[in-house]
Parts: sequence; structure tokens; C-alpha cells
Amino acid sequence: MQHPLVCPSTTSSAALAAAAVFVPIVAANSVDTYSLGAFSVLVDQGASSVDVYTQSGAEVWKTPSDYPLISASTGLTNFSDSSGNFEITTNITSRCTSPSIISVTQTNGTASSSALTVSGAFTDETPAQCADWAWTLTLTANTTTTTSSHPRLHFSAAITNNDGADGKQLPSNIHLAHHSPRNESFYGLGEQTGLGNLRGWRIPVWTREGGVGRGAQPVTSYLNDDGEISGTFAGGSALTSYTAVASLVSSLGRWLVLEGSAFSLWDLASNETDVEFVDRADDWPAVGDRSEGSGEVVEILYEGAAVSGFVGVAGEGQDGGGSNKLLEATGALTEVTGRQPALPDWAFDGAILGIQGGQEKVERIVREALAQDMPLVGVWLQDWSGTRLQAGAYNISISRLWWNWEPDAVLYPTWADWVPHLQEEYGVRTLSYVNTFLANVSAKSSGHNRSFYEEAAAGGRFVVNATAGDGSPWRLTSGPGIDAGLLDLSNETTVQWFKDLFKQQYYSVPISGAMQDFGEYLDVDSTVSISSGTVSPRLFHNAYPAAWAKLLREAVEELGVADDTIGFHRSASTFSSPHTNLFWVGDQNIDATREDGMRAAVSSALHVGFSGFAQSHADVGGYTNTLATVGNITRSAALLGRWAESVGAFGGAAFRTHEGNIPQVNAQTYTNASTLAYHAYNARLFASVKPYRKAALEEYRQRGWPLLRHPAVYAPEDSLAVAVVDEVFWLGEAVLVAPVYDIYSQRLPVYLPQIEIDSEGAAVDGVQYKHLWTGELFEPGKTVVVDAPWGKPGVFVRWPLKDGEQELLQGLFDFVKKENGTVLTA
Repeated sequence: MQHPLVCPSTTSSAALAAAAVFVPIVAANSVDTYSLGAFSVLVDQGASSVDVYTQSGAEVWKTPSDYPLISASTGLTNFSDSSGNFEITTNITSRCTSPSIISVTQTNGTASSSALTVSGAFTDETPAQCADWAWTLTLTANTTTTTSSHPRLHFSAAITNNDGADGKQLPSNIHLAHHSPRNESFYGLGEQTGLGNLRGWRIPVWTREGGVGRGAQPVTSYLNDDGEISGTFAGGSALTSYTAVASLVSSLGRWLVLEGSAFSLWDLASNETDVEFVDRADDWPAVGDRSEGSGEVVEILYEGAAVSGFVGVAGEGQDGGGSNKLLEATGALTEVTGRQPALPDWAFDGAILGIQGGQEKVERIVREALAQDMPLVGVWLQDWSGTRLQAGAYNISISRLWWNWEPDAVLYPTWADWVPHLQEEYGVRTLSYVNTFLANVSAKSSGHNRSFYEEAAAGGRFVVNATAGDGSPWRLTSGPGIDAGLLDLSNETTVQWFKDLFKQQYYSVPISGAMQDFGEYLDVDSTVSISSGTVSPRLFHNAYPAAWAKLLREAVEELGVADDTIGFHRSASTFSSPHTNLFWVGDQNIDATREDGMRAAVSSALHVGFSGFAQSHADVGGYTNTLATVGNITRSAALLGRWAESVGAFGGAAFRTHEGNIPQVNAQTYTNASTLAYHAYNARLFASVKPYRKAALEEYRQRGWPLLRHPAVYAPEDSLAVAVVDEVFWLGEAVLVAPVYDIYSQRLPVYLPQIEIDSEGAAVDGVQYKHLWTGELFEPGKTVVVDAPWGKPGVFVRWPLKDGEQELLQGLFDFVKKENGTVLTA
């Protein structure tokens, strides 16, 4: 039965929302069933419930027994921004939670075009505006035309004014809720760092800076407690994410995608739907498993009076039997959101070294790397446009980039000739750097040919300072001395202008790609104005990453070089994937912490994989240094080696290092002979997996399956596997990887998950794990301890292999045979 939410009177509207209780009403009518293509919809008018099932009976969407299917609320969420670090606080002041069904209308047509519209009103006595509002929920069968694709249902829900209430204020938010069994686990929603099963969490979909620490102590509190250090909320939380991806998959094979770009809050059975959501410097959540004690109601708050999207559930397998629900749900989701374009073949052949310091230094390191038999495919030179120094602790300066997109005259004086020289002389490609900002270069000591900041300001290409009244740029800072404007990508003239600039300033020289950074910084308060008359900054904020990716992808496509270049992003929108061939999981601390270190790179990759971004990678060795009285975060040779041998060699689609934001305090691949030898070994290890990695990514292109896979994919009934956050991960179907997070330890305890089903959902019996380095066989479902010397992380092959897998993994087996005697130091 339907239990409407009744809010008792109180002097505080916020307290009114928080003090909600549930009171049942009684169903009066029988249940009517409607057929919509591959789905059946059950409407119980008396209980105000709408339930959706597949024709075979699988639950797609079911109204909770004690919670309203649809509700409406007033009160906009509060966002407070400090250099891309957004604090979020919901502000629900009143809510209508007693929907009644008035009518059901079915539009008959072909199975692929039939629709069902359920219309109703709100019967709440208070607040008064409930009587002014009507609601509709329209479900449309949306079957696809190919035999390999998945049936899906389009939904659209809206709150409108009743007759006679025209012109009255509509709600600030619309809420949709469905029932979730307690054994259902959730994954996706873009990059979620330090979290495994998302059940029990409330996840905001809002692109922003990830933060430094994200709950790891003491650095998170050090930064969050003092906004003078790096800005308010610079430490972040368990929920701060670069991505705004409104898509989710579940262990039951259910999946859901929202179409719009407005803020949404996904309550995944938290039991806190009536509690204010807070993610701020003074009140932030830390990582942890919240699935125990979770409720049975999943609710999505979407800002606005209407929301739409797609839902579905993984059905029967291709042979009529079962299916792998998590893989098939992800595949179905990507049929809606799109899939990433293929990476160029050269990306799988070896290392991309991140280096700063100019032509002479770069070329010297290239020669040293090649002399160590490192398969070196590229150098990534983020400082190509020049650097500046910011003061740091202990009189150690932090190197920052000049955001003016031309080669620096001091560091790269012969850029146009030198880039092709690297490829011709050494077979090494060059990747550079671009972002969404243009900096004022009037104080650049090495000079400049053009000031793109001045050109953009004069041409109206920036987001505007609305309070100035003179059309001047909305200026932002990124630490002392960095003064920049943000490109207004809501303006098609700006998009074309920057696309032309990007083509000329980057690809007039034969580079092979770039880090395509940021995308999260568009503020939404009254100081900000964008030129598009059809969208507000608040609504465009989450769409900005997709607009940024689309611009840059179109540029390389128009130049005819898209198939041979890499463009990697950390920000993303729900529909970004077709516009970027490589995702990068953003900035991690240079440590092994779950919240924001090496472990975080794994959890991030698993969730973005479930969100449709199979081609991802991390900065090998991490990025963020912190020098502070509460503790220093710097990189040891051991961390660099351990990160590269596991998360680097097996944990992504590319193998790229970063020097870090304070390179001089970090061990680098080129620091000495031992670090160079260790990284050369790890690069050879990465390259040895090329055929297998490419085959797994072909599965992604054909079926949407992620490259990195959570253990729950193959062990849905193993509670220990479902509880995994980052301890182990599958690369494809045949290789299980357990990184050595206790970086100096030479022994590794690891739980080997059960292997219950394969990728097609067929039951698996009689398989074991074969330890890559020794050949020892282990039974699934056991905790074992194996040797893990430098260069030998926990890697296990599912044994016996399937047909074809031996050939795909032969390069890895040959590597082991050749290199098993290699001695490394760190």
C-alpha cells in the first residue's frame, strides 16, 4: 500500500521537511496491467503505485510499499564555490508527498512506439501549493533495432500547474522513488572514489574538484578546517567527484540513465531521505560501507519540475539461459549514453612519460629510458606552454603552468621542429596539455607571442562577471598569481573560436594528443553570466564537461587525426563518452590511501567503467604533494614502483606517469638507475598484455563491458566479493589483480573471490586461480598469502583458460618466463 509522507506543522520549514512521518492510506481499486513492448506496467489506482516488469517477470521499477512514487518539493539546493570546490547543502522547505492517480491513458502503436501516461494530483492538506500541482508519468517502449541490443523503457515525469493555478510557482525539485531489495548492490554514477557498493549512500551528481584527501587524515581536516590554505573545502570528501554522470547499474541487472544536466541527488536506500544532505567543509562524509542497515527505498531528487531518462533490466542470455547481470546492465546503459572511440594502437605498446623541464632534459631522459629497454611510446609535456612558481611550505616552490596555449620560448624554443624530431629519431610521440582557461600573461617573464586571454576578453569569449555590468570576464584564481578567465562554452561562437585556436596552436605541429583538463569550475551564483539565452549557468554546469570534450574531439576529427591521437579528460557528463577516447581518474594523493591515493585510482576506475567509460587510466605515481606541519605527502621509489606494476600495468587502458605538483620532492622514473630499471620493467609488463587488453576493449566496443571489473561481476553471491572496494579487480575475464598497497611488504595476503559465473552468465565449476609468477594453483573463496617482491604484484589467472585466451595472454606468459629472474630495488 501507498504510505504518503505527512509533514506536521512547525515554525521552521526546514524542520518540517526533516520531521516527516509516514501514514498509510488504503488501496481501493484492482490492479490494471498494460503491455508496453517488452514490458508490463501494473497500475494500482487506489495505492497510487506504478510497477514495471519485463514480460518474463523481472522487476524494473516498483513503487515502494511505504513511500510515494512521485513527489515534489520547494527549496533550491545551495552551492558555494571556492576555486571549483563546491559545498552542497539541500534546502527543502516544503514537500508534497501524497500522490493520487486520476487517469491512465495508453497510446497504441507499434510495440516500439506505444506509450502509457499516468496522471494524478497531490492530496496533501499542507503545504497549500500541493493543491495547485498535477503530475504525469509517461512510459514509452523504446526497443532498438539490432538483435544484440537491450529493450529499454523511456520515462518522463513532470509537475505542472492545475487548471486555475496557471502562473503559480512550480516546485524546485521532482522526486522519483522505487523499491530496492536489501541484497541489491549499486555501482557507477561516474567516478566514485574510495567506495565499493554504493548501497546506503546518498550520491550528489555535480562536477567539482575532487579535493585533496577526500577523507584521508590528517590532510583532509587540515585543508577543510582552514580555507586560507588552499580555499574552502579544498580537502573534499568521500563524495567530491570530477564527474557529473547520472547513470547507475545494479547487481540485479537494473540500470537507469537520466537525460538532463540539472543537479540530482541519488539516495540509494540510505534511510535518510528526510534528512538534509550536507557535503561541506564543516560537515563532510568519510568513506565506508553503508550497505548494512540500509533501507528499501531508492529515491532520485532532480532539480526542476520535470525529469526524463531510460530504465531497463538485463534479461535472459543469448542462449536463453541466464546473463551476467552487471555486464549486461552496463552494456545496455552504454547503448543510451554511447561508448568511447577506440584508442590508437600505439597506446598499448608502452609507457608515456610525464616530464617537465624543457627540450634538453626531455631528450636526455628519452635516451636513458630507451637504453634501459623501456618500450617508450610517448612523452607527455604539460609544461609546453611555460611554468611559473608559487610559494610553498619549507621555501619549496610549486610549479604551475601558464595557461596561454603556445610553446614557451625558453623551455621549448624549437617546438615545431623538435616534436617531429623526437618521433623520427627515437620513435617517441609528444602529448601536450590544454584546459578550459586562458590566463593573463602580462607578467610572464619568458614573454609571449599572443595573449589569448586578451583576445578572448575582447571577443566576449569568457564567462562574464554579472555584477560588474561592463561585460568583463568572471575571473578566477588557482593559487597566488594565477588570474584567468573561463571559456563560455554555451556560446557556439566561442566554441568555434577555440576549436580553430586548438587546431592551429596544437596540431599545426604533429603532436599525438593532450591532457584536456578541468571542466568543473563554472560557478552558479549571481556573479556569473553566460551568453546562451536558453540555459542558465546552474543548468549548464553539469553539461560543461561534455561540451568541452565534444569541442576537442570534433577538432581532431575535422583534422583527420582522431584515430591516431589521445585526448584524456578527468571531468565528464552523462553523455561524454563518445567524445573522449581516454578517461583519466583525476588527481590522487601521492600515497596508497583508499580515500585519495593509489587505492582510490582502482575504485574510481571500477565505477567509471560501470558508467560507460571503459578506457580509463590514472597518473602512475599520483599527483598531489602536500608539505605541511601535519605531515608531508611525497613520493618514494617504492610507491612509484608498486603503483606502476599493478594499477599502471594492469589497471587501465594506458600507462602514463606524472611528476607530481612538486616534482623535486618526488622519486621519478628517471631519478636514478634503479627507478629507471623498475619503470622500464613495468612498461614491458604493460606492453606484454596488449593483445588481451585490446580484446577486452573490443568487447567494450561491441557490448559495452568495462575493461576493469569488480569481483561482484563474477561472484554475485559471494558477500566478500561484493564488499570489495579496491583490494582486487579483474582485468577482463581471465586476470585477477591484487595490488601491493602495503608498499614495502614482500608478502601479500589476498582473498580470492569465488568464480560463480562467466561473462555470459553461465555457471562456472571446477576453476582455480593460477598464480602468475609461480604457477601455483589456489581454490576460489580462500584467503592466501603469496610472495610479492618488487615487480611482482598479486596477479592470478583463472584456470583453465577458455579457448583463445591462451593466445591473447601468451605475451604476458612470455614476459614472466623471460623476466622472472629480474631483480628490482626500490
